[in-house]
Amino acid sequence: MGTVGEVVQRARAAFLSGRTRPLQFRVQQLEALRRMIREREKDLVGALAADLHKNEWNAYHEEIVYVLEEIDYAIKKLPEWAADEPVEKTPQTQQDEPYIHSEPLGVVLLIGTWSSPFSLAIQPMVGAVAAGNAVVIKPSELSENTESVLATIIPQYLDKDLYHVITGGSPETAELLKERFDHILYTGGARVGRTVMAAAARHLTPVTLELGGKSPCYVDKDCDLDVACRRIAWGKFMNSGQNCVAPDYILCDPSIQNQIVEKLKKSLKEFYGDDARKSRDYGRIINSQHFQRVMGLMEGQKVAYGGTGDAATRYIAPTILTDVDPQSPVMQEEIFGPIMPIVCVGSLEEAIQFVNQREKPLALYVFSLNDKGTAAWGPTTAGRASRPSPTAAPAWCGLC
Repeated sequence: MGTVGEVVQRARAAFLSGRTRPLQFRVQQLEALRRMIREREKDLVGALAADLHKNEWNAYHEEIVYVLEEIDYAIKKLPEWAADEPVEKTPQTQQDEPYIHSEPLGVVLLIGTWSSPFSLAIQPMVGAVAAGNAVVIKPSELSENTESVLATIIPQYLDKDLYHVITGGSPETAELLKERFDHILYTGGARVGRTVMAAAARHLTPVTLELGGKSPCYVDKDCDLDVACRRIAWGKFMNSGQNCVAPDYILCDPSIQNQIVEKLKKSLKEFYGDDARKSRDYGRIINSQHFQRVMGLMEGQKVAYGGTGDAATRYIAPTILTDVDPQSPVMQEEIFGPIMPIVCVGSLEEAIQFVNQREKPLALYVFSLNDKGTAAWGPTTAGRASRPSPTAAPAWCGLC
């Protein structure tokens, strides 16, 4: 395949040849990508099972279906997206015919993540291909089975000069970031996000970062607790908590904390049985390092449910912590695992203040039947967070 630099040069040469400019070519590549997914679905499902213990249903509905929908939508909308956009005339342009003409950027670097190793590598690729770019994909090496499958099958279906997969770990990523790209998309943690942004700045390369965060979940006393807890349990413990917009912690009045615990336990038993370890639907932590990190967040905490783990199989039981101190380690970093801390607050105003004093999250979940109360959350997370309706299930972010 050549060195990292040679791969990027090959992609740029292919882009500069102009072959991606016709919309027909882009559609053909998107159709080939769709055919790849359908024909190699068993390989993808097997890789996701090996990496994260996802069964066939979870692999399809948590990852594959989103990419297929994205491809169908891109093919349908591409002529509209690519068409010249008229611009309203001003006094200075009365004699002109101003319009906006969209062109491909060039070579796009796409750095995926291990929590959704297929969808978060390929879904952004759909947009890059539709826009007429060459693409270099760096899947996460932590999800090694999915990485291997992508490296094998993408060259079998897509243009070998324009679309490349680079495998490996930090050294390969570092080499990639030395190269000049025309756009970089990265999904993952803030630490690596800073490295990506610093590297991009050397070439003034625009970046798109999807970095997750500690997404709060406020449960109001005035809400349907059965509905709220069922939806929170689904959003939190899917993929063993390894989701960028999973509810990270619960804020609630102390008077309903015990009810929330019992209703979460009820939902967890409905979803995964009395022993989630035996459930086909319950995931595993990606590797031993993350297993130890997540287990360590429970130290010194009051465990109301779960709290156990098995290092050999990277299994951590669905866990609920109560009366959590906001200064404790579990509240200082994104958990990214199956631990749900409950922090008690005395009022809606205190909950809003609690969220505002911390880094902006990727999402905010509010469960309440009080329309005025839920409206109060609007300004707290402007520009970054989403607020579902009072009885809505968690809404996933655009890339997830």
